Amino acid sequence: MEALQNLAKYAAAYRIRGRSYKRNSMLKPLDIILNELDRCPDTTNKDELELVQAGCKGLIYEHVQRVSKGVREDTVYHYVDIFFEQVLVEAHHNNANRLLQRERLIRSAYLVYMREALAQIFIARGKAKNSSEAMQAIQVAESQDSDEEDTE
Repeated sequence: MEALQNLAKYAAAYRIRGRSYKRNSMLKPLDIILNELDRCPDTTNKDELELVQAGCKGLIYEHVQRVSKGVREDTVYHYVDIFFEQVLVEAHHNNANRLLQRERLIRSAYLVYMREALAQIFIARGKAKNSSEAMQAIQVAESQDSDEEDTE
């Protein structure tokens, strides 16, 4: 799904994730959107979806600002807009229920796309020479994040 891949690439490029490279940290912004959509009483109501979209912008920005420095508000807002315009409207024909039925699959695919995008960023910044080396660097960073949490 190209829309989901675009979302993950954008998130990787603008550091719209949690503090670490751990699975939950990378999925947190997407999880906020999916959780709020799931709580929406009427996903067929345009006003309700607009409220969810606006609310997600605030929730994600607050979260990212707490855990990461230098992430701009407009980039977070654009991230949420990409989700609603491309993932929900274009890829799922504005059917939030259908999207939520595929939630587990969407999270897994998003994580794959996010790791691929991060690998390309690692290569571009000279932290790795190729994709497999970049993936290993991400795994090392993830395990270091886990080790740091264990010692705290």
